[in-house]
Amino acid sequence: MTTREAHPQGPWSHRFLLGLFNVVLGVLIFWLLGFVLADIGSWPGPDYEALELRLLDQVAVSQYQSLEAQTKTVEAKIVDQNAQRQFLRDSTENSQRTMTQLLEFQKLNLQRDVKPSAEEQKVLAESEQLFLANQQQYQKHNEELVKLDVQLRSIAAEREVLANKLETLRVPIRAEYERQLYRHNLRVGAVKLAFLLPVLLSTVGLYIWLRRSQFVRLIYAFGAAVFVRVGLVMHEYFPARYFKYILIVTALVVVLWILIYLLRMIARPSRDWLFRQYREAYEAFLCPVCSYPIRRGPLRYLSWTRRSIRNLILSPVTAMAAEEAYVCPACSTQLYEKCEPCGAIRPSLLPACPNCGRGKTAEAPTS
Repeated sequence: MTTREAHPQGPWSHRFLLGLFNVVLGVLIFWLLGFVLADIGSWPGPDYEALELRLLDQVAVSQYQSLEAQTKTVEAKIVDQNAQRQFLRDSTENSQRTMTQLLEFQKLNLQRDVKPSAEEQKVLAESEQLFLANQQQYQKHNEELVKLDVQLRSIAAEREVLANKLETLRVPIRAEYERQLYRHNLRVGAVKLAFLLPVLLSTVGLYIWLRRSQFVRLIYAFGAAVFVRVGLVMHEYFPARYFKYILIVTALVVVLWILIYLLRMIARPSRDWLFRQYREAYEAFLCPVCSYPIRRGPLRYLSWTRRSIRNLILSPVTAMAAEEAYVCPACSTQLYEKCEPCGAIRPSLLPACPNCGRGKTAEAPTS
C-alpha cells in the first residue's frame, strides 16, 4: 500500500521568511525587467527639427528669423532712446531749477537796488541756452521714438502674417511627426513584447514542470513580475481602444482556464486534493461526499454544522462509546471500516490508520 508523501511546512518564522524573500525576489525581477525595457525604450525616435528642416519652407523661416532680428534691433533702439530721453529730462529739470534759483536771486537784488554781476548774467544765459538745447533734443528723441514705434508695429504685423503662414505649413509636418512617432512606439512596444512573451511562456513551462516541486514558489514570484511588466507595456504602447479588448480577452482566457482547471479537479481529482477534502470533512464530522453529518458513537443523536462542531461538549460517558464501522446513510459511502492489519476501526478515506499507521491508496469514493 502507498501513502501520501509528506511535505514539512517548517515553523512560522521559516514560512514568514519564505514569503518575505519571495516578495523581494519578485520586486528585484520586476526592477531587472524594467532596466532591460528602459534600454529598449531608449532607442531614438523621429526628430521633429529634422522634419521641419526637410519639409518646411526655409525661405519663410529665414524671413521670420530676419523679422525677429529686426524686432530685437528696434526694441534695443527704443530702450536706448528712452534712456537718452530720461537723461535729457533730468538735465532739463536741473537747468530749470538753476534758472529759477538765479531769477529769484536777481529779483531780490533788484529789490535792494543791487545789479547782478556779469558772471551771474553769464551763468543765467548758459542755463537758458542749455535748457532750450535740451528741449530741442528731447523733442527729437520723442520724434525718433514715434518713428521706432511705427516701425516696430509694422514689423510685428509682418511677423504675425508670416507666423500664421508658418503655422499653416507646420500642420502636415506635425501630422507626419505624429505618424512616425506612433510607428516608432509600436515598434518599441513590439520589441519589448518580443522580449517579454518568451520569458512569460518560459515561466509557464517552468510552472508546469515544477508545479509539484518545492521550488514552485520561485516561479510564482518570477511569473507575477513578468505578467505585470507585460500588462504595463501593453497599456503604454498600444492604443486604449485596442488595449481594452486585449485586456478583456486575456481576462476571459484566464477565467476560462481557471474554471476548466477547477472542473477537471472535480472530475479527475488529484491525490493531494482528495486528501485535503477528506481531512477537512472528517475534522468537521461530515461526509466528504455529500456533507451529511456523521452520526456515529457519541454524536449519534446530535446535530451540528461545519462551524458549530467545535462548540459541542460531550459527557465522559458518551465519549467512551465503542468504535464501529460506519456507512453514510445519505450517499452510501463507506466512511469507517476495519483495518485489516490491526483490526481497529479507521477512517476509510484517509491514507493511514490512526492505530497501526498502515497506509492505503487514496481512491475517489463511489456512491
